[in-house]
Amino acid sequence: MQNGLLKSIEWLKQKLFPCILKWARSNDSERTSIPLTSLNLVSAEKYAKLYCKLKEKYGTKLIKNWPESTDPTKFVYEDIAIAAYLLLLWEKERFEKKTNNLQSFLDLGCGNGLLVYILFNEGHRGLGIDLRRRKIWDLYPPETPLQVSTIVPSSTTVYPEVDWIIGNHSDELTPWIPIIAARSSNNCRFFLLPCCPYELNGAKYQRYCASKSQYSEYIDYVRSICVQCGFTTYLDKLRIPSTKRICLIGWERTPEEVKELEDRIQQMLSTKTTLTLQKYELSDKTVDSEIVEEWTCDFKPREKVEKVRNCTQLDKTLIANIVDIVSNQLLHEGRIMTIEGTPKKLWNAGRCLELREIAESIPKEAMIHLRKECGGLQTLLKNHSYIFRVTQGRVEFRIPGTEGRINEKSKKNKLPLLRTKTKPCWFYENHPNGCPVTETKCNYKH
Repeated sequence: MQNGLLKSIEWLKQKLFPCILKWARSNDSERTSIPLTSLNLVSAEKYAKLYCKLKEKYGTKLIKNWPESTDPTKFVYEDIAIAAYLLLLWEKERFEKKTNNLQSFLDLGCGNGLLVYILFNEGHRGLGIDLRRRKIWDLYPPETPLQVSTIVPSSTTVYPEVDWIIGNHSDELTPWIPIIAARSSNNCRFFLLPCCPYELNGAKYQRYCASKSQYSEYIDYVRSICVQCGFTTYLDKLRIPSTKRICLIGWERTPEEVKELEDRIQQMLSTKTTLTLQKYELSDKTVDSEIVEEWTCDFKPREKVEKVRNCTQLDKTLIANIVDIVSNQLLHEGRIMTIEGTPKKLWNAGRCLELREIAESIPKEAMIHLRKECGGLQTLLKNHSYIFRVTQGRVEFRIPGTEGRINEKSKKNKLPLLRTKTKPCWFYENHPNGCPVTETKCNYKH
């Protein structure tokens, strides 16, 4: 007892107290660059008023007609909030520059296109580009500027006529946004809201500092690229329904020679990507002998057609084999239970096993196929929720007749749910003891 107490005291002295002292002495700004307060660059009062106005103007209609499988309240209100922030930011810029000309924009990786739709409706010329068309695009007016195209950073990926480039959850393109803005023109600015962390080559970002969260470290990484590109970059915290709400704003460029800036960007790219430089002469007669530099890298954009990763595309025979293996594992030495009021009083209800244990019994090739292509064993079993119950990493049979009955009435229309009895009962056809309940009590067809 005394030895244990002495060890605990020693641990407190040698380990815990020095760490607490170190944390107390360190400056918050040294640990993270993330702002503690929100809306530091715009008026909070103006923002609240404009947000409510845009929410009333666009929110109800968009949520009511939302055709995507995503949560409409989150995405609609988030993009309305971002639009309100950008509109006020651009209003502030016009005031400082003493101009009434509304800014133009380009949204790279625009996704559902909602931000483009709102900004365009509020009078700003712009364009949204994404590699996949979304269902909701069909609900916008035909003049809404949305385009399907794959963006691969190169010398052609520059937009000299655009005032602002937007990267709203732009994923693989996120670290490229400041580079594209820098190379587009000296007057091009950017708004960047990072989410999923990616490197310049399109690979997932890897953490290097254990003392920071991956998110705060990634914000610092993207900010370092902005600085290398010559931007005076500000960080701000948005008021959106998301945990990833730190935005980076390339407000202006530091005055320096174009060649010096380009050399610095080129050096940065050569250290972070596999870069190929090609030089060729333009054939245009007006620019004879002009040398143009082509910059490409090992950047890999995502596929145009999104892979289905929910086990629905697997070979049916493979699915059936896995279901049989899992069922046999549960039945082996399973618990025998008595179900009152049923013709089959003794019934093998099976064991409750860890997913890890079940995975060990499935052929290695099948498991590799599951993990790489279709979401894994847990996803497959959850797709068969009429047979299995998967909770907290454990699997067991879902016993028929114990969770809801076919003759229960819907609270909404007060009609029997007879149509649910079209699917055959797996237990009736495959369980060695059959289904433990009669067809009237079973949710499935006998």
